[in-house]
Amino acid sequence: HPNPKWNGATMRDSSDYLVNTFFAAVRKKLNRDGLRWYGIRTVEPHHDGTVHWHMMVFAHPEEIDSIVAITRDIAIQEDRHELGNDITPRFKVEYVDGSKGTPTSYIATYIGKNLDSRAVDGIDPKTGKPRVDHETGKSMAESVERAIGWARLHRVRQFQFFGIPSRQVWRELRRLASQMARNPEGPQRLKDDAMDAVLAAADAGCFATYIEKQGGVLVPRKDYLIRTAYDLADELNDYGEQSVQIYGIWSPFIGESSRVCTHPDNWKLVRRKPEAEDSARENGFDLQGGPAAPWTRGNNCPRVQETDNNGTEQPEERPAPWPQLPDGVDVNEWMRSLKRHERRALMRSLRDKQAKNSSDEMQSWTQSRKQQRPLPDNHELLAKEWRESAESLGLHIGEQQMQHLLRGGSLYVDGSIIAPQGFEIVRKPDTRPDSRITQLWQRLSRNHGVSSTEIR
Repeated sequence: HPNPKWNGATMRDSSDYLVNTFFAAVRKKLNRDGLRWYGIRTVEPHHDGTVHWHMMVFAHPEEIDSIVAITRDIAIQEDRHELGNDITPRFKVEYVDGSKGTPTSYIATYIGKNLDSRAVDGIDPKTGKPRVDHETGKSMAESVERAIGWARLHRVRQFQFFGIPSRQVWRELRRLASQMARNPEGPQRLKDDAMDAVLAAADAGCFATYIEKQGGVLVPRKDYLIRTAYDLADELNDYGEQSVQIYGIWSPFIGESSRVCTHPDNWKLVRRKPEAEDSARENGFDLQGGPAAPWTRGNNCPRVQETDNNGTEQPEERPAPWPQLPDGVDVNEWMRSLKRHERRALMRSLRDKQAKNSSDEMQSWTQSRKQQRPLPDNHELLAKEWRESAESLGLHIGEQQMQHLLRGGSLYVDGSIIAPQGFEIVRKPDTRPDSRITQLWQRLSRNHGVSSTEIR
């Protein structure tokens, strides 16, 4: 019989509760109390499909009891009366016992059960029978396939490390090492010896050494030597907003001079140009039949063009005109009244119009980004004056945003243009053509809960 307390929550909702409510509350409480931990958590489904975690945690011996108490209290605080004196259905802790095995062997069992069934398929050499999952009673291979399918279906993250140096920095360092190896004429090491030691550890693939060179474990994140560096994106996103993208690595202990770019090029999918009619005959091919499946994840076919079974292109299909908003009509009711094809036409028209209006402007702005201006001689004085002026307007300008302004750029915030004028920061209305489209989407999302990602 159904649980009378069920409120319609999904499997993903149960995962989000553990991540955003339980785990976030534990981390905040530990940070306030100055307690440090690190480890890994794995995810498995209950019999009813809801999420439960297995965690392996390391901490200072004198802090373990406090960490366990905080984690337990937060885990059982909701519906505490249902548990009574037995809290094991909600929270259970076991301390490492060397006589029973190592922590690695414990967590490796749960990691292996969520990776690949081939590793656990076959006969158990100890029993001479197929391996069985004692929690479900089914074969181990079948349990693994079920767990993987469950996680993919509900988009649940199966593993998560916490309390250790950034894995994104690790990936950027390995990318940088590969770039150096492909360019033997360029520099083969970083100028700072400490940063170069971290790079060498990542290049060698030794994560333990990487953690050690970064500053170790059980330390605040701000004490790690190398962090990910970000920069303003060269192009606006689908909503006309200026987002940030990964630039490379840097060390806050050294400063801006330590920034190293690991993403010199920006890649994007483009439509393939049609080949000449005689190209097939010149190469000696005369293929007939339907089109082959694309080799890549991206589909290069135009959205308004199709191909029939004979391999010939059909006449171009004109997009349906997008509906206009009548005067005096509630936006929410109007959006609900639109049919599916009308919503797709509206989304396509707004997106194409926005891309067309901003393409010329973004092309010139991108070229100016590639040829970045040098900082003015009085940049420190300007930065100080501009920060004070921005604070008087209720604005906070970050370090990367200030670097962009010092090189002659502008910022686009909430329908306004933030730009320097002498020793002051001024706010001007954004009169670009695509800004009205952005404001329309923001208004629909803020006032009526309309999501552009659901209009397709």
